[in-house]
Amino acid sequence: MYWLLLIGLIALASGILRSGIVLRSRARSVAGGVGIVGALAFFALLSFLSELYWFEAAGYSDRFWRMLAAKVATTLLGAVAGGAGVGLLYRPLAAEFRWLWRGAVLTGAAIGAFVGFGSWDEALLFLNRVETGVAEPILGIDSGFYLFALPLLDRVFGLLVVVALLAFVASVLSLFVPYSEGVVTLPSASIARIGTVDPWPRPLLWSTAGLAAVAAAGMLLARYHLLYSQWGVVAGPGWTDVHVRLPAYWIVGVLTLGLGIAPLVPPLARRLRLRLSRDRAVQRELGSLPTAWLAIGVVWLVALVAAPNLIQFLIVEPNEITFEKPYIAHNIEYTRRGFRLHDVEERQFPATGVLTRDTVRQNQHLLSEARLWDVRALDAVYRQFQEIRLYYAFNDVDIDRYALGGRYRQVMISARELEQANLPEQSQTFVNLRFKFTHGYGVTMATVRDFTPDGLPNLLLKDIPPRSDVPELRVERPQIYYGELTGDPVVVNSREREFDYPSGDENVTTLYHGSGGVRLENLWRKFVLGWRFDGTRFFFSAYMTPETRVLFHRQVEERVATLAPFLELDEDPYIVVVDGRLYWILDAYTTSDYYPYSEPFAGREIIEFGPAERRERLGGGVAHRLRGANYVRNAVKAVVDAYDGTITLYVFDPDDALVRAWRHAFPGLLRSASDMPAGLRDHVRYPAGFLLAQGLVYAKYHMADPEVFYNQEDLWVRATEKYYTQVQPVEPYYVMWQLPGVEAERAEFVLMLPFTPKNRQVLIGWIAGLCDAENYGRFLAYKFPKERRVLGPQQVETKIDQDRFLSGQLTLWDQRGSSVVRGNVLALPIGDTLLYVEPIYLQANTAAYPELRYVVLMHGDDLSYAETFEEALEGLFAGTVPAGSPAESDPASASATRAEQARRASEAFEHYLRLQSEGRFVEAGGELERMRELLQRLAAEEHRDDAG
Repeated sequence: MYWLLLIGLIALASGILRSGIVLRSRARSVAGGVGIVGALAFFALLSFLSELYWFEAAGYSDRFWRMLAAKVATTLLGAVAGGAGVGLLYRPLAAEFRWLWRGAVLTGAAIGAFVGFGSWDEALLFLNRVETGVAEPILGIDSGFYLFALPLLDRVFGLLVVVALLAFVASVLSLFVPYSEGVVTLPSASIARIGTVDPWPRPLLWSTAGLAAVAAAGMLLARYHLLYSQWGVVAGPGWTDVHVRLPAYWIVGVLTLGLGIAPLVPPLARRLRLRLSRDRAVQRELGSLPTAWLAIGVVWLVALVAAPNLIQFLIVEPNEITFEKPYIAHNIEYTRRGFRLHDVEERQFPATGVLTRDTVRQNQHLLSEARLWDVRALDAVYRQFQEIRLYYAFNDVDIDRYALGGRYRQVMISARELEQANLPEQSQTFVNLRFKFTHGYGVTMATVRDFTPDGLPNLLLKDIPPRSDVPELRVERPQIYYGELTGDPVVVNSREREFDYPSGDENVTTLYHGSGGVRLENLWRKFVLGWRFDGTRFFFSAYMTPETRVLFHRQVEERVATLAPFLELDEDPYIVVVDGRLYWILDAYTTSDYYPYSEPFAGREIIEFGPAERRERLGGGVAHRLRGANYVRNAVKAVVDAYDGTITLYVFDPDDALVRAWRHAFPGLLRSASDMPAGLRDHVRYPAGFLLAQGLVYAKYHMADPEVFYNQEDLWVRATEKYYTQVQPVEPYYVMWQLPGVEAERAEFVLMLPFTPKNRQVLIGWIAGLCDAENYGRFLAYKFPKERRVLGPQQVETKIDQDRFLSGQLTLWDQRGSSVVRGNVLALPIGDTLLYVEPIYLQANTAAYPELRYVVLMHGDDLSYAETFEEALEGLFAGTVPAGSPAESDPASASATRAEQARRASEAFEHYLRLQSEGRFVEAGGELERMRELLQRLAAEEHRDDAG
């Protein structure tokens, strides 16, 4: 219907236009043209109104109008600047070449409008600019100039270049293609004389003078862009930039402007002519205009290319560290500022290597929350046991913490979202996709280290409807209308009841009672939204009522980006349960690539490991949304209600200059962190993407001494581990931890990342971002003593591979219709030492999920493994390997070990019987083999004791 209406209106208007042309009726022609434009504008207005309705429903109409006003203003200013600039430079021949002049002006206006439309954010930042209080060391200008003014100046300069080039091209065309009495001619005689005569046509002189003025302005801008120079050892100006190129820009700018204007002044033009022959009989000269531009080219070549390169090569590079030392120091300081590393709290971690029973007792609140569930393993379990129906899906598993029953617990949570694409093809009808299957339902949550006897997670929150034995985890609104997988619009609160959740052989239905979405309160709104979604089927659907709502922009990242496009969003939204409702929390960054003297974030890393003769390399993109930025702040937390879609933006870094400017630009949009409800504040966390970006920068920029930095003597890289079956860099991970020397009733929720020296696998240090309460946002860096060997995660993996019994057991499992899955190696700071934890899972080839089989602990060179964390920890102190290897200790300890082996053999037999009854024969065979090995070892030890 809509497309027929559009085509019909355009056809009608085209008919009127055609008849006007045929009848030479100006009124009809104008009416037809207006009709065509009006038809297109009408349907563009429908799209505009649908977006306006969304902002009004979200409660942010003021933001909509402010941004619209900014875009309209910058577009108009750009159009006026582009058109007027070309027109003024080409004005002298406007009367004679009116067709060419108009074309050039319209082209300039169109390009100016395009540039202006894309410059609304730079314009708003410039108008609401603030000072940072930090002046860069070369020109002494506040860094706020580079963040707020220079980006807009670059946009304006780019437009001026286009304007000058357009005027120049139009002038050249007017010279080569004169227009006379409706006939275009090409005067070859004139072409032959070009370059050897004066005076030149005035339009050409004006346009080339304009080009020279723009080029001179570019030299002024280039002075500021020296702060991002890549000429020297590091980003930012080096010795040659400051002492050669900086003054050269002034000289070249002045000479370019003077030489460009000179052909307009007759006395100067006569002096600029270059004699081409000394033979008086020939008397040939090069005109003033090409002479001027030849001189400009020579000046540029000598001052900006030859001189800097020669001085850099002959003077600076042979004595590089001496010349560049102060500039390296500038780069270190401002790169650290750009990534908020200037606030780093650097400390020494003693790594004494002492782990005692007293240490364990004093840190039981930390060890009880050591994560044994691997994210990928738990995700597979969730999908197998908690998706319930094929149309539900878990997108990912997030790690968070909750105060549950007086304990501060680390948990892993995932949202059960509706994935419409998983519906059977015959069920993907218009009614089902728009009216029936509208939302996901509930979340699943487990503790990070508790397992059932079958090796499955201890679920705190599960099933449909959500069930939990923990009062703090009640979910009163489990419906998820807004999430990570909700990409399509839906219609709610209509005459067609929505599917809520399955219950046995029947389905429970519901109606939406939230305030989200655009209400279809009249026929006009239905018409408007019909144009945007589904067309005729939508408009003629009888299910809608005046209370019906259309929910769109439901994907949470898209939703926040639509409201605040000036923020860069983190890749990992996570869901939380607060006061019976579900909320999404998204971390948002303010970024810039204009911070002076700061190294841009590469977004890639290369890690080498292994012996020199067999060295392997890992490489790839990381934190790609921050790539190219040299200033990053995690300034904003966005919260989206999963039921009604309410969006609230909270500022967590009020000192950030960019967020201060955006708060001025959009009053009321960005709220203070103190306005966030306490329940939500308890779940704010340091984002992994931000810590990873900071960590990769800090791996190089922890070297504060310019000479050490120049020699790259202490370069760090991310530690590596064998994750599943592949070696990969360690990802930032959340742990419960307590700062050394700090008395606290409970542990801190902390994000940490370990590092090793380049081409080595021992740990050199680790960084941490604190997440809780008043410590939120603190960035810590711990360095290990260089004279002490501290194992890295990859060395822990090697120790596991070299353990005779454990390696043999893992190899055996891998050959018996199952696969061994190795989880993350976590380095846990406990007191003044480190404890390494790695879970090992077994997944049968016929199963879709893994089960925990071993917990491996390592401290120093001592390795212990068992089926539970407690048993493995006890093995470290007993000096034994609780997993069944022969005990080499006193008789009492050996007796305890044999008793433990007997218990495990009995447990293996029980597992064998259960698996047999369930028809899981491959896994049952593995348990039987395990029982046999335990009994053989037990018999061998008894025999050895009898012989002794």
